[in-house]
Amino acid sequence: MEDEFELFREKSNHKLDNESIPPTQDTEIRINDLGNLKAKPVILVVDDDQHVREALQITLGKKYELILCKNGNEGIETVSSRVIAVILDIKMEGKNGFETFIEIKKKNLYLPIIFHSAYQDLKNPFEIMNDYRPFGYVIKEGEGKELLDTLESAVSYYLQIIKNAVLMKELEKSEKNYRDLVENSLDIIFSLDSEGRILSINQSVSRILKYSTNDIMNKKFIDLVFKSNSINEKFAQEKFQELLHSTDVLSFHCDLVTKFGEPKEMHLKLKYLSQNGGFVIFGSASAVEEDVLLRLCESESQVYKLENYLTQVDIVSQRLSAAVTKYCDIETTMNLKLCVRELLINSMEHGNLGISFEEKSQALANDSYIHILSERQKDPLNINKRITVIYSLTPEKIEVSITDEGNGFDHKKMLARSIDDSNSSSLGHGRGILMSKIFFDHIEYNEKGNSVFIVKKFLCVI
Repeated sequence: MEDEFELFREKSNHKLDNESIPPTQDTEIRINDLGNLKAKPVILVVDDDQHVREALQITLGKKYELILCKNGNEGIETVSSRVIAVILDIKMEGKNGFETFIEIKKKNLYLPIIFHSAYQDLKNPFEIMNDYRPFGYVIKEGEGKELLDTLESAVSYYLQIIKNAVLMKELEKSEKNYRDLVENSLDIIFSLDSEGRILSINQSVSRILKYSTNDIMNKKFIDLVFKSNSINEKFAQEKFQELLHSTDVLSFHCDLVTKFGEPKEMHLKLKYLSQNGGFVIFGSASAVEEDVLLRLCESESQVYKLENYLTQVDIVSQRLSAAVTKYCDIETTMNLKLCVRELLINSMEHGNLGISFEEKSQALANDSYIHILSERQKDPLNINKRITVIYSLTPEKIEVSITDEGNGFDHKKMLARSIDDSNSSSLGHGRGILMSKIFFDHIEYNEKGNSVFIVKKFLCVI
């Protein structure tokens, strides 16, 4: 008997692998016809022996839908995305099983093909498996159970490949949608590593802050904070430290700096996420919508009742500073915001929540500040306490009164300290009072020490 396998291998002079099968339009798994998979799996049988085809129809027909082909050419033409597996004879007239195998693999590289042959003496089955890598090799004269088991494995294998292909398509689609959402966002979307370095940032940073993404990749986000003075930078650093102890999204206003050195007021949202033994910070920065009415406002008076939350402190600080922008320069506006914020925090922490300077020092030292702040906010004795802010704006000046419901403190002693004392002490220990003493034209506490009245005059009316 002629060694057909050896002749064909010498003729083709190849080793069957992924590279030997050139890609065609049909090579990739199609997933559009997945609805067909709900019916019986479709098996293609290619065998020139009618008796074998009929026997397989009887044996397999109850579980599978069979497509029967009497030669290699017919089998190659019949292969479609509906076919889940192929049972392929080797010794056939015209195209033999090896040639048919190659052509079917060109149409679908991943389709499992089982050689089903009576000519096991053509070549050692192990050599056939090694050179052609079919899913299986089953001898026709063997037990029928072997073919059934091999076919069942082939069907399960291919269905899993299709499921994986679907999952990959869905994942690619989700990733594309996410990328499109991020890149087309009007906000700056970014991620930071554990040291605050920028890992990724979208193109909105170019539109809003005028940097290219290459300008700022791997730089620290703190470098994007507008540094009119050291206090503004410390404020941003405090917020990042606060984030490490928070499981919620941290939201606050912050002035970022454009490529040209100008401040740009932004609303930041930051989220801390644990990842691979470390953490990543995901964030967004959106431009603060301008209150057009403030341009038209010449004078106003407002009364605010604040709950004991840092977010409300930030909002009111921003609102008051925005109101004075038409009457003073940028540096004065920013200093006003920082000083008002510090005084409001004092009223919240030391006034309404009763956190002493010593307690805050210890909490800052052992990173439990957010915890003690949260516990005091939940305390039934403090829940209903409010900070009352009364402010009045004219073209000449702004006047602000801040009153809490606490027990007050020795403000005379604090006002007697110098600014150098504040710089050498821990953050929050009288810093707001001493900053205000320098910045405002007038600062006055009531006798109890739970209410402060501040005045800032405008030297340059714009």
